[in-house]
Amino acid sequence: MWASYLESTIVRSASDVERAGRSNFQFAGKVRAVLQNHPIQDWEADRWARGLRTGLLKMNGHFFRAGSGKVAALSLFIRNEQGLNVGLRREAITQAATYVTLVTDYGYSRDRTRFESGWMDVAVYDDRKQALIYAETKAAENVLKKLCLRLESEFADEVPFVGEEDLSTLRDDAIMKAHHIWRHRPRYFWAVCPTRRQCYEVFYRRAGFRLTPVENIPSAEPYAA
Repeated sequence: MWASYLESTIVRSASDVERAGRSNFQFAGKVRAVLQNHPIQDWEADRWARGLRTGLLKMNGHFFRAGSGKVAALSLFIRNEQGLNVGLRREAITQAATYVTLVTDYGYSRDRTRFESGWMDVAVYDDRKQALIYAETKAAENVLKKLCLRLESEFADEVPFVGEEDLSTLRDDAIMKAHHIWRHRPRYFWAVCPTRRQCYEVFYRRAGFRLTPVENIPSAEPYAA
């Protein structure tokens, strides 16, 4: 029920944007096609409903706010350099649902769970303000699998250096995510897409790191002290 409601809301917003002349040609149809190819899963819709009820998420058309860390509203639509909406940011739906999951399912407090923090999609910090969990979200399972395979195999001995000014333009996604892990030193890495979740514990070496698959990320209780 909530999945169809959320999809209808997004498509309706796309139609409004298209009628207002703020999008490319047949924008609403393109958004609808993305949702047909990558439908909103029940768990995502449930977390969005839960997030809206608890105030973790606030939605206004195709704009939303997640948590207290982001001041500006975020758009579910992608805009080009001319300011026209050209596509659906499908990953953002999963990202917001993951944020709500960490608070409502795993019990992490709102002030320690951050949406888009230090270039990480979602992050949980411990009582020393150190990164405990780094959650990375993707829209498609095949993209998530490829990222995980590279993170598991390529960075045990060395993480290539990336300057702060180069992060926003870096084209190699795996190197970018490896840099985030190496820089922020989370104890756990959680890779999430609509249809898959992969959990890892992170072990650091002198110049690299190793990801070890684990059954689940920890709940907040062991880290309450």
